[in-house]
Amino acid sequence: MGCGGINPIVGFRGFNLVQNPSFEAGLASWISNDNVSTSDIIPFEGTQVAFMDANVASMYQDVVLAGTDCSPLFLSFNVISVNQPKLTVDVLWLDNNHNFIATGLKMFISRGITDGVNNSRITFFDITDNPPPGTAFARLIISKAEGEEESSVSIDQVIMAPVGSINLLENPSFEAGLTGWTTTTYIPDFETPLQGANNIASILGGSLYQDVPIDTQPPNSSYLFSFGASGHMSGTLEVQVLWLDAGDNIIGSPGLEIIIPSETLPRQENYLTYLDLTEPAPDNAVKARILFESSLGEGSVIRIDQVIFARAGSPNLIINPSFEDGLNNWAAVGVSAVASNETYEGDFRASFEINGASLFQDVAIDNGEGHCFLFNCGLRVEREGGGIATTDIVVRVLWLDDRGREIGLGLSLVAFSTANPGVVFPQWLVYTGITESAPPGAAAARVQFTKLLDVNAFVSVDKIVFGRLA
Repeated sequence: MGCGGINPIVGFRGFNLVQNPSFEAGLASWISNDNVSTSDIIPFEGTQVAFMDANVASMYQDVVLAGTDCSPLFLSFNVISVNQPKLTVDVLWLDNNHNFIATGLKMFISRGITDGVNNSRITFFDITDNPPPGTAFARLIISKAEGEEESSVSIDQVIMAPVGSINLLENPSFEAGLTGWTTTTYIPDFETPLQGANNIASILGGSLYQDVPIDTQPPNSSYLFSFGASGHMSGTLEVQVLWLDAGDNIIGSPGLEIIIPSETLPRQENYLTYLDLTEPAPDNAVKARILFESSLGEGSVIRIDQVIFARAGSPNLIINPSFEDGLNNWAAVGVSAVASNETYEGDFRASFEINGASLFQDVAIDNGEGHCFLFNCGLRVEREGGGIATTDIVVRVLWLDDRGREIGLGLSLVAFSTANPGVVFPQWLVYTGITESAPPGAAAARVQFTKLLDVNAFVSVDKIVFGRLA
């Protein structure tokens, strides 16, 4: 059976299609060479990671596409490394006999991009093209070149799930320079791209934008938006999705707005990635303007790469996702909203006490039965005193009926994070998950965070996203 034509018995498979995505069952469901093993050294989610040693290493999995309606696939994975050599990630389309048909995606991550001594992991995002007719499997391949003696790469939390469209942007990772983009201050920069061989950078700030046609998409659609940024700067980065009519006039309210404070990017060792879901496009919207604006001080530089804009199944359903309105709409124990110039996004973050804490919101999911949902957030650990600080945060999505009773588990992540002694700045980590299908009778989803008691570990959570990919 190929990816087309939904089998009623199978249904639409919108959950994570990858088997054993966090390697809790070792390398089960993955095929790898002898230089790949599992390790429990600094896991990202759960207790294990796939560990590639200094030698040439590769691993792959053939993902079954039955029930996906030949949709493009959203891809996410997390990487940290030591002396990282060249790394590639491929998605190949295969027929029923596992024969190659076409390439759906190829990512190139150049040397050293994911290195980090302070658990400064990078969560990557991308979207494949449409599977061609006859496609039955997607082969996901992760491969690295030979590295130095102490070289290693750790992979965790691999996700592939159907999404509403391909990436609608032209030249999204700037491999063709500024083709498709408008700016007077950003220039191609080939020094440290997030992926590929080019990114763009500015020392002057200013604006960068692209107008994306959406007139062929269903009216009033919501969209997934993502990008990566890094920089040393005194100033903020403001990112918006604006709606344009046929006369290129801005209409309605912004589809989304992301404001990255002045101290956030300079304190990250690596690129920081962002993911969000827009509000529905208003009537008469025929284009979406993807707009980056920054004001930089002397000696500043900001880099942007890997921009994604694709149709999704809903807006962000979380109310007050960045705690700009304090803890309104959240139920909390041992949590406070803290103002800071180093939040993941906006002016506030939710701070969890050392003695343990919990935070949750019950999110209405009208007509959600049978649908899967995307979860995303920024999370970091901070030390109170000397020594290393480590902690586990349990993130769950629970299905509730119309009386608020739990009727099932949709997602469970165990987020491990650490702050090393002597490191001044804690690092934001980006966690992503895809729920199982909401069961019959599901009227709401409880998005819940729980932190253990730890002797010297604070936890911050920010920019929580929950909505449908397709």
